Amino acid sequence: MTTETSPLTPQQIDTYLRDGILVVDNLLSREEIIEAHQGLAQTLKDDYGVDVHDLEGTGHGLIEASSTNGAGGVLDIFYPDWKMKITTNETLFRMTCQLWKEAYCHTGESLEDLTNASSEVDGSKTTVENCDGDDSANKRKDDSFKWHPFGAFDHDKGYTFIDRIGYRIPTKIAESIGKQLTMTKDMSQPTQAPSNAKKITPKKKKPKSRAIQRSLTPHFDCCPEKYHDTTNKNKWRPIQCFVSLTDNLQPNTGGFEAVPGFHREFRSWVDDGRRFGRLSGDDEPLPESKSQTPHPQ
Repeated sequence: MTTETSPLTPQQIDTYLRDGILVVDNLLSREEIIEAHQGLAQTLKDDYGVDVHDLEGTGHGLIEASSTNGAGGVLDIFYPDWKMKITTNETLFRMTCQLWKEAYCHTGESLEDLTNASSEVDGSKTTVENCDGDDSANKRKDDSFKWHPFGAFDHDKGYTFIDRIGYRIPTKIAESIGKQLTMTKDMSQPTQAPSNAKKITPKKKKPKSRAIQRSLTPHFDCCPEKYHDTTNKNKWRPIQCFVSLTDNLQPNTGGFEAVPGFHREFRSWVDDGRRFGRLSGDDEPLPESKSQTPHPQ
């Protein structure tokens, strides 16, 4: 896919560069959202026997669709037509191309170039060009977060990576189904016949019921120490795009957690051993990441 138009405003670009995250409203029309809702409902019913209008009675089918054991409501749904139509949305791709251009070095700049440019904070003249191709490297105090080890690339061309979907059901229903499944499993366990011998058999603990869905624990989508290691990496996915089909503007209706601006401190944080001691007094490093997927932001 290629693009020439620019749907994002300069203000939106600045927000992304500052925060590392950008929310764009109304990407899809009302008709497109309705079509996607209907398509999702049909996929759940046809493939997993889940009726979105009867989640209490059929929601247990979601277990078969989740390889994350319910974490985050993530379902292994990849290629139905309704989803591919959203994934290949032209406007979404043009937005992504804009962010590739503005947020990542794409003409082969070195980290030293950016580090030198960021040190020029007193307004003195510099001949170092920033990643946007102009000579005003003092516009921002630190552009080093834009660097990556993958070299020059065409920011107007890219590949679509097809990921899974998130489909959360109300917590009360998720807990209720989990409790029912636990009770059914417990009743199906064979009882042990009593022995004539005076042998004490330790009682087995009853399995604890567990909701079939739960929140996704805060985590990294990359290993910080291998953040800029190109070994055994055959693809680079610097931006994750989520298209939400529901607003979720009220408390306790789901959402996405992020740390605005942390991308600008990520490199120094890793170099310091993943410690925030200077900020909070806590000198304990955060736990290792399990994922090795290279998502710089």
